[in-house]
Amino acid sequence: MFKNNRILRVLAAVMTVIMVACAFAGCSAVVQDPVVAKVGDVEILYSTFYNAFSTYAQYGIIDTSNSETAKDGRQMIMDMLVNSVVPVAEAHKLGMELTEEEMNKAKENALTAANRYLSQYEDSEIEDETERRENAIKAFDAAYKANGYSFAAILADMEQQYVDEALGQKILNEHYSTIAEPTDEEIQARYDKELAADKEAYEKDPSQYNTDESYYSYYGNLKPLVAPAGLYYVKHILIKNADNADEDKKDRDYKALAQEVLDKVNAGEDFEALMKEYNEDPGMDSKPDGYIVGETFENVYDEAFQKAAAALKKEGDVSGLVEGTYGIHIIKRYKDVSTDVVPLEDVKDDIKNLIMSEKKDEMYDQLMEQWKSELDVVTYDKRVQYVGVNQ
Repeated sequence: MFKNNRILRVLAAVMTVIMVACAFAGCSAVVQDPVVAKVGDVEILYSTFYNAFSTYAQYGIIDTSNSETAKDGRQMIMDMLVNSVVPVAEAHKLGMELTEEEMNKAKENALTAANRYLSQYEDSEIEDETERRENAIKAFDAAYKANGYSFAAILADMEQQYVDEALGQKILNEHYSTIAEPTDEEIQARYDKELAADKEAYEKDPSQYNTDESYYSYYGNLKPLVAPAGLYYVKHILIKNADNADEDKKDRDYKALAQEVLDKVNAGEDFEALMKEYNEDPGMDSKPDGYIVGETFENVYDEAFQKAAAALKKEGDVSGLVEGTYGIHIIKRYKDVSTDVVPLEDVKDDIKNLIMSEKKDEMYDQLMEQWKSELDVVTYDKRVQYVGVNQ
């Protein structure tokens, strides 16, 4: 089961990063930049709203194909921008400030982020570091002059964004510090609940285990506590076809190469070594045990790959050449996925962190509701009503 799904909170949390990336990607500056929302003494400008909306639309998070979904998208962005500055406004109201150390750290983080973008304009042939940086800034300013940006202006904006973010997080952390850590009884009860939920979910749909395991491998949180019977690992060697191969490999005879590799496999050469030499699926790098397969899986992998992998009946079995969407696969079955229940002690810290995270979420929602009711929050929706129209 996906644990602790907080999509809107996550999107709001990366708002600073998105705005920085948008600026450096050349999002348009706005000559007339009216205020579109006020939260206490904090103002949100049209350019901030527009750039955030455009970025989310670019990545498909907002659908601008019709007026209703665009309207929903505008509301989502407005809510996120307001929520992102509510803690800052509350901190201002209380007279809270960053320490000198906290301030310097925020500015240091802003400079580090800015320098990552500036490095794209550095001339490696300039040996003197100061001269190289000055030259890069000139090149950056020239590239973004038409957008109304300079490196100095963007760095100043970024510093303010990082300082505000640090201040908002500081007031939240002060409240979070009052949360009591979960007791052993709470942890045991949550473990039992998660285990029962996993068993029920995977009995209905064994492929959900693969989804949850993949989610855990990428994002952490809480691993699946038990696996359904009948799952196993497979590894493969993919030789990409012309449509998917790198440019320098498009003209090769990929079928002949795949046959050559299969001949080596059948001759007893080490599959792991051959995979290291020939495999062109980068996804295998993050799957040391292999991909999880079950005979009942549907729409998890490429259809040809899934069918061939499901046909491997015991550990060590190897497929022939399997032509799929991306090229030719040579698939080998490895060990079964263990059905042993993960003991509580192995995941106790993860469950503790999960409970604490949820308690923080609950407190965050309560604080936001309280602070917004006490702060003067004004949104000027008419000033953004055409954002996303014909975008």
